[in-house]
Amino acid sequence: MRRLLTIIPLLAALCYAQDASEACTKALTDCENDLECQNRLAPLMAACSTGTCQPQCRSAVLNVYQNKLGRILLRSDATCIPGRDELRTCNFLPAESTVHCSLGKLACEGDLQCNSKFGVFMSECEADAARGVCSEKCKTLLNQTIETSVGAIFSNCTCTARDDQLCTNLKDNLLGVCLKNTPGVTLSPSDNSITDAPGNDLADSSSSSFKILTVVCVYIFTVLFL
Repeated sequence: MRRLLTIIPLLAALCYAQDASEACTKALTDCENDLECQNRLAPLMAACSTGTCQPQCRSAVLNVYQNKLGRILLRSDATCIPGRDELRTCNFLPAESTVHCSLGKLACEGDLQCNSKFGVFMSECEADAARGVCSEKCKTLLNQTIETSVGAIFSNCTCTARDDQLCTNLKDNLLGVCLKNTPGVTLSPSDNSITDAPGNDLADSSSSSFKILTVVCVYIFTVLFL
């Protein structure tokens, strides 16, 4: 099993080497050379290749993000990461303009300033927000969170159609109540699932050669895990 976990990232690097940036390639190499990061990365490469925003992909992303080297990789331009188009479409990349709410919360908890502001908001306002009530004080506390560099994610974070209640509760019942009718804030739709939006092509799908390469890589990963 350990040998398999070693092979998968190497195959992935070969599959995506043709247009990978130097920064992403270095981040991927650093992760591959670290056993803990490597073990977290392998499930992501297997789960985030279906184009359907599955919960397994979300869980794998959150697991990788909790590793320092994994965070650096996910914060890169993602050109060397297998399933990068799915990660972008499902908002599982922390450097994008719109980020999955659960990933945003994890990022906030890892930042001292954001975590302290968000912690006050949750302790003071979680109960009321869950009942659909948000006082001016709570709006101010949430705005203070959003004004931090990491907390800005909360202003338009989103969920997928296949999420559990943790994401939708955070987005709709906690953040949504206090962000509603807030000037300059536009709430993102909850459903950004690829399969539920037939006309929504993946970012790089215009390149037929890239699609063929992606199919080959996905097939390799699938065979390895069967």
